Amino acid sequence: MKNFSVTIIVGAANESDSLIKTGEAILHLCKAEDIDKIIFVMPQNAARECSQAIDELKEKHPSCVMGLVQKRPYVGGAIQDGFDLATSSHIMLLPGDLAVDLHVVPRLIEEEKKNPQGIVKVSRWLKKDGFIHYSPTRKVLNGCAQSFLRVLYHTKLTDLTNPVQIMPTALYRAIDWKELNFPFLTEMVLCPLKMAVPIKEIPAAGYGNAQGHSNNSFLQTALYLKTALRIRFTKPAKLLKQTER
Repeated sequence: MKNFSVTIIVGAANESDSLIKTGEAILHLCKAEDIDKIIFVMPQNAARECSQAIDELKEKHPSCVMGLVQKRPYVGGAIQDGFDLATSSHIMLLPGDLAVDLHVVPRLIEEEKKNPQGIVKVSRWLKKDGFIHYSPTRKVLNGCAQSFLRVLYHTKLTDLTNPVQIMPTALYRAIDWKELNFPFLTEMVLCPLKMAVPIKEIPAAGYGNAQGHSNNSFLQTALYLKTALRIRFTKPAKLLKQTER
């Protein structure tokens, strides 16, 4: 594909060292021509250390690193604010707390080049011992959620709640996203799945929160179910923006 490039959105809130490690790892592991921008999106009340880490990366890599203070509320709003700035052919979401093995990033990109109209995403379940520093209870609950979603969506995908993926920017802009909080992370996977967009999974280790504190909650986790059911029983055409139908 000509003019292939990726904008990587990294969500930040209370991390510092992990943000620097994330930015440096991306630029070290990936081909320079593949990365258009790395945009670190943070809330207005982000920790001082967080904004300082982003400033450090911007100063060192001014041509490809940006910082953005979100305008829309919540996690989903922050991600969408970042994606809206993308001028590249593709977009990718990464956590800012080292929750995924960053060595998978160049592989995601190379696999996407083979089918640039589809999506390539990570799966912790395809990786042997892919859940690192997760409590047994959390892993069991995640496994139950995956089993439920596989049955609900009649799919063989194994990690439907993990939105670390690369997708075409045009596809992202065509979908009528509804969620602003944590359920947006599931919406990112389930909307394209419902629309029959080809999705390929590759194995990658996932890590329990290594730095900072999780902003998720039991209530938000429960809301994933509502989002999953809404998308499952919505006609694919209705998932698109009015102008795209």
